[in-house]
Amino acid sequence: MTKILKSNSAETNETFSARKGKVYLVGCGLGDAEQLTLKAYRIIREAQIVLYDHLITDEILALIPSQTRKIYVGKPKNCHSISQERINALIADYASQGFSVARLKSGDPYIFGRGAEEALYLGEQGYQVEIIAGISSSVAGPACAGIPPTARGYASSFSVVSAHLKDAKFNTDWLPLLKVPNHTTVVLMGLSLAGAIRKAALQSGVPKDFPVAIVANASRPEQQSVITTVSGLAKAAKNVQGPAVIVFGDVVKLYGKLPQYQLQQVSFY
Repeated sequence: MTKILKSNSAETNETFSARKGKVYLVGCGLGDAEQLTLKAYRIIREAQIVLYDHLITDEILALIPSQTRKIYVGKPKNCHSISQERINALIADYASQGFSVARLKSGDPYIFGRGAEEALYLGEQGYQVEIIAGISSSVAGPACAGIPPTARGYASSFSVVSAHLKDAKFNTDWLPLLKVPNHTTVVLMGLSLAGAIRKAALQSGVPKDFPVAIVANASRPEQQSVITTVSGLAKAAKNVQGPAVIVFGDVVKLYGKLPQYQLQQVSFY
C-alpha cells in the first residue's frame, strides 16, 4: 500500500491516522472547467489527495492547488496501467490515513464510469463516500454539436448505451433500439467498434440512410462533428480521434439549425 510520510495537516500523525477521511467521487463533465458544478469545483480545491483519470483535462487539473498530492490512475484504451482493484485500494489507503480524497472522473461517476464499483467497495470497508454528479457526455456531447437528444417531432425518448461489455466484448443488445420510432440512441465507447456496429445494424434491418452523428472531444478546442449514416459510419469513424459519442436518430437532421458549443471541425459522409 502507498503510505504518506508527511501530512499537509497540522494534526499529529497519531491523531490523523486514528480517523478515516472522506472520499468524494467527483464527476468532472466533458472537460470544460466552466461546466463543473460549484460543489465539484470546491472539492477539487479543498481535497488533500486527488486521483484523476486520463480524460481529465489540463484545464481542470490546473484548478488543483500546488500543495495537493495528485495521483494519475488513468486507464486509456488498450493500456490499462493500473487495475480497478489497485485504484480501490489506493483510495482506501489514503482515506484510512485521514486524508480527504477526491477521485476525479470524466463525465458522471455513475454513467459507465465504474463509480458504483468504487462506492460499493469503499462503503463495505466503512469509508464515508459522497457522489458528486457531473455532466454526462451522453447528454452534453450531442448538445455541444447542436444535436438535442429529444425534440418534438424528432424524438420523444432517448437511450444511453455502451458498445462495450466486460472483457471488451461487443455489446449488441441495444441494436433493437434503432428501430424504435421517434427515439434517439446515444452510444458511448463505440468509436473503435464503428465497423462492427455498422455491420450489425445493417444485418438487423436498420436502413442504410439512418442518420448518425459522431461528436468527438465535446467542449474542448479540438471538438469535432461528423455527420453520416449507418452505411457510412465505419468510414466516418476513421477520421475521428476520441473520446466520442455516436448519436443515432432523426435528431441528427437538426445539425446546423441549433446553437453549437463553439466553432468546431465538421465533416459529412
